[in-house]
Amino acid sequence: MSESQAERIRRQNKDRQQAKRDREREHRKAVGAETFKMEMYAGTRRDLECIQQVGGYMEIEEGLTLAVRYMAGLARRDPEAFRQAMDPRRPL
Repeated sequence: MSESQAERIRRQNKDRQQAKRDREREHRKAVGAETFKMEMYAGTRRDLECIQQVGGYMEIEEGLTLAVRYMAGLARRDPEAFRQAMDPRRPL
């Protein structure tokens, strides 16, 4: 017996979503993505929101990623400047 139009649409939607999940899984694997879980306090959350707002980023994670990449670049180029920037005893 052949499938009805509603069943065909449901099957196509299911297949399309599965293909999307498969593509996303392969992309995460290709770029070495991993989940990072951390506990965050209110001050850190406000700092991240400030970075997001001032930078005009759609997601806080984008600002965080760029900040980490920038600081890693600074650490490679100028380790002393990195140490000074990361010194918790230096006021902002």
